[in-house]
Formats: sequence, C-alpha cells, structure tokens
Amino acid sequence: MILGELFSGLGLVICLVSIMSANPSIAAICVGVGVSSLFTALMEPAFKATITDLLLEEDFAKAGGMVQIANSAKLIISPAIAGLLLQITTVSTLIIIDILTFITTVFIIAAVKKGMVTKPRADAGLSFRRELKEGIAAIRGKSGIVAMIVIMTIAVFCLGFVQILSKPLILAFAGETELGIVTTVSALGMMAGGIVISCMKNAKSYVRMLSLGLFGCGIFFALMGVKENLFLIAVFGFMMFVFMPAVQIGAEVLIRKNLANEVQGRAFGLISFITQMGYIFAYILSGALADYVFEPFMRGNGLFAIEIGKVIGAGAGRGIALLILIAGIVLAILGIVVSGLKSVKTLERRIRKNETIAESCPEGL
Repeated sequence: MILGELFSGLGLVICLVSIMSANPSIAAICVGVGVSSLFTALMEPAFKATITDLLLEEDFAKAGGMVQIANSAKLIISPAIAGLLLQITTVSTLIIIDILTFITTVFIIAAVKKGMVTKPRADAGLSFRRELKEGIAAIRGKSGIVAMIVIMTIAVFCLGFVQILSKPLILAFAGETELGIVTTVSALGMMAGGIVISCMKNAKSYVRMLSLGLFGCGIFFALMGVKENLFLIAVFGFMMFVFMPAVQIGAEVLIRKNLANEVQGRAFGLISFITQMGYIFAYILSGALADYVFEPFMRGNGLFAIEIGKVIGAGAGRGIALLILIAGIVLAILGIVVSGLKSVKTLERRIRKNETIAESCPEGL
C-alpha cells in the first residue's frame, strides 16, 4: 500500500512538471496519469487484504459500507473543493495538494502497520511468477469464486455503459450545470447505500444482498433511459447508486470469506484485473454502438424504432437511452440469475458452516 501511494504520487509529479513547463506535453501528462493509475491499482488489492487482518469476520460488511461512504464522499467533496479553489488558484496548486494527500496517507498507513501484529512468512521470498501462480490456484480451485468473477465482470461491463453514456444522454437535452447536479445527486445515493449497510448488524444472506443489489441497480439503471426528464434521471440515478454498495460488498464478502488470508492480496489483485476488463470492453463498445447502431436506429423511420420511440422518445440521444435501457435490463436479469446459482450459494453455505463451527468451539481453541 505504501509503495502504491508513493508511486501514484510520482505519476502526479510527472503531470505537475509537464504543466509547469513552458510547453506542456499531453503525452507526458498521459504517462503521469498512467503511472498514477497503475500504482493505485497496486494499492487496492493490498487494501482489501488488510481489511481481513484488521477486522473480525462479522465486521466485513460494515467495513465495506464505510469504504463505500468514503468512496462516494470523494466524488462529492473533492470536485466541490477543487471547483472553489480553481477560482483563486491554478491547476498546478491542486496537483501539489493532491501529492501532499498521498504523502499524508503514507504516514497513516505506516502508523497502522506499526500497531499490527505480524507473523513472518516462510514464503516471503517468492518470485512474482510464483505468487501469481498461487493467486490463480487459489481462485481456480473454487467454482463459486470463478462464478463470482464472471458475474462481477458482466456487472462491471454493464455499469461501464452508464459511466460513459450518462453524460451524453443528459447533454443531449440539458447543459453542463444540470449534468453536474445529477452527478452529485447520484453520488449521494452511493453514500446513502453505504450508510445503510454500515449500520446493519449482520447480513442474513450475502447472496441475497448481491442479487438484490444487481437487480435494483439494473432496474433503476434502465429507468434512466426512459424519459428526457432531469428530475426523473436524478432520482433513478440516486436509487441506482443506493443499490451499488450492496453489489460490491456482497460480492467482496463472499469472496473474502472463502479465501485463505495469506493469498488474499494476490487473489484480489488478479480478480480486480479480470473484472476491470469489463470496463475496458464497455468503454470500447459503448461509443461505437451508440454512434453507429443505436442513434441511427432511433433516428430512422423503421416500424420497430417508431414503436420504441413512443415509449422512450425519438431524436438525438434516444439511441443512447435505448442502449442504457438494454444494459440495465441485462444487469437486472443477472441479479435474478445469481439468486439461483448453486455454485454461489455454496460459498455462503461454507461461510455459515465455518461460523457454526467457530461458535461451537470453546474459547481459545
């Protein structure tokens, strides 16, 4: 985590040097952003693995809710502060402030590490290749975890469409100010969902949490494409993000409690790499599908397009709306499918079995 933070800050230093030069280079900025993103990705699986070391199993869902609150808060607070600071200072100053936050985080991580009880690992000298193989082996041996990876990759793929297409959907009939308001309202939904889960005593079923989260996300995701109405889009966006923490936390706890502690960092790194491919494919396909398939289709005079237009409207932006509607329906169907998957239910049965064994054992054994 410390290395991830330090080298992420190095990426921002590259951006800062380029911006402050006489002739700023777009290529250098892209390299800086790439370096920062790469090492941020290094920190995430390490952070997830550390949660297992710091907390009891019954607190995993609550911790996940608090992490979601933090993630949504940065989407609301940081842009607002940055916008205010830009009125009195430059982008360079903002980047310097961002670099200082990385340094602060490193000191906090070091302080937490100092207070942790650590055990020496016999395999601490393993090579990267050997550790990668162990991460793959930890996942490959459990059909339920493989199923979870497939489920989350599909979910990420669908959610990638709303990330890319929600902005042009709104800008087709509204301005940038309205887009900012809708984005803020949606982020508040994630905060609300995180607060609800963090306040829960114990989840009765993580499979049900995941299934309900996917279904709720999908339904409200789809509804965002039904009408050209800012109020409705803001409400549906808010509700979609309310259900999103249930998806992330339900999936994470099911995987976390079925992996040995010593392989979690490697396993989560590999899982994140695979599932994030869903975003990449969504980013590649969304623009092409919207521009060359769905937008021309909804602007055409075909009978099917006319009938769909009676429901969601016709004209500019409605092809994007149809694509969002379809992606949302797919996500909702995925939620229904998850609730009946035996391999996923097996993960939860193992959790309940281990909890029962732990409760029946005398203290200290």
